[in-house]
Amino acid sequence: MTTTVRATTRTRRPAAEPYRPFALRVSRVHRLSTTFVRVTLAGPALAEFAGHGLDQRVNLLLLPATADHEAFAARPDWLAAWRSGPPASWAPLRVYTVRAFRPAALEVDIDFTLHGDSGPASRWATAARPGDRVVMIGATHGHRVTDVAWRPPAGATRLLLAADETALPAAAAILEGLDRPARAFLEVPHPDDRLPIGGPATITWLVRSAGERLEPVLRAHLDAVAPTAPPTAVAPAEDDIWDVPEHPTGSFYAWLAGESGTVVALRRHLVGERGVDRASVAFMGYWKRGRAQPN
Repeated sequence: MTTTVRATTRTRRPAAEPYRPFALRVSRVHRLSTTFVRVTLAGPALAEFAGHGLDQRVNLLLLPATADHEAFAARPDWLAAWRSGPPASWAPLRVYTVRAFRPAALEVDIDFTLHGDSGPASRWATAARPGDRVVMIGATHGHRVTDVAWRPPAGATRLLLAADETALPAAAAILEGLDRPARAFLEVPHPDDRLPIGGPATITWLVRSAGERLEPVLRAHLDAVAPTAPPTAVAPAEDDIWDVPEHPTGSFYAWLAGESGTVVALRRHLVGERGVDRASVAFMGYWKRGRAQPN
């Protein structure tokens, strides 16, 4: 079992920028299951990384292997440098979750969902070996936390998480950091993708290769895990693919992440048909079926 470790609390001078590039190297690669591989990144630069735990997001910039990663990360104009030239020439930039951060060891674990050669991050993770270099863009110390989406009200007693394999690392990190019970519904492609997850939650695993899908199963269980109130109209314009309420209220809180069409449909059902306060539902479309992810 891997646990998320928060950064140490010693006093540090705040960094000038809330986010910065960190030039890191692969220290270990561990195949977890058919779908998942854990890549451990390490480097002295992580002394300045602010680990926030839970579903903390970082960006991985996959520069060419021949690039000077340290020099790039030290550039104050790194963003402009990355965007120089036509968009088709930009190095791939992808969002991932910190599965675990060990500040004493200066290590970060990133769990990758492998899907063959259909994406640059999957290709990179499949081929990753100790010594490979990568640039991670992440939070620095002394700034407001804006890279964590899990924000339940302090008094919420009914917590619901729903995720597919792309959001499983984020859901697992949240579940292992919980201080109260929750219900989680997790859809994965294969039986061996049901990875060990600690914490006080009750987890329902759904295996897609066995015909189990997240949306119908969760809908069938909502009477037991979600409140019911008069329905609320949801305008089509509100069907964005990412919404994290700043100030959620009430005793119920839902965190939905994964394929955009699925999480939007679940959010519409909770708010539009069951009358759940929209400020109590965080939903994040990590990917969209049939569409390649742009930079």
